[in-house]
Amino acid sequence: MTTEHAPADAVPTGAVGSPPARFRVDGDATLVPGVAGRGHDTAAAAALVEALRGALRDATRVRVVVDGADGAGAVWTRPVPDLGAQGVDAAHVAWRFTGNDAVAAPRAGVAATVALLALGAAGWAGPVEVLDAPSGAGAGRSGADVQVERAC
Repeated sequence: MTTEHAPADAVPTGAVGSPPARFRVDGDATLVPGVAGRGHDTAAAAALVEALRGALRDATRVRVVVDGADGAGAVWTRPVPDLGAQGVDAAHVAWRFTGNDAVAAPRAGVAATVALLALGAAGWAGPVEVLDAPSGAGAGRSGADVQVERAC
């Protein structure tokens, strides 16, 4: 994601029945501060968080659709972010998301984790439904779409 693309990916909303605002989030964990050190793209991360922050005003529902998850076997869940499988210690991650803070919640894949952490950095603390493909399907490696539904 480039800095100039972050806000432009939103579809304006407002009226009842209007489409949700949509944001494209790359599935690359280096977007998250604390994951890649100097390899972190600060400008892209800041642009994404700022665009999400604006869209989240008056939000009533937030969903994340991981690439490739619209096929068979995809299930809506409320997972918690987790970069542990990528060898990232949570103590080093600057962004936090607690909206899906259930003890028995599944762990999100990388693309969903990046989206959830960006939502947390933008101030969203409510639940987020995630449509993800079954493990091992190879889906979601390129990214996810964040959909924000707002009240009129």
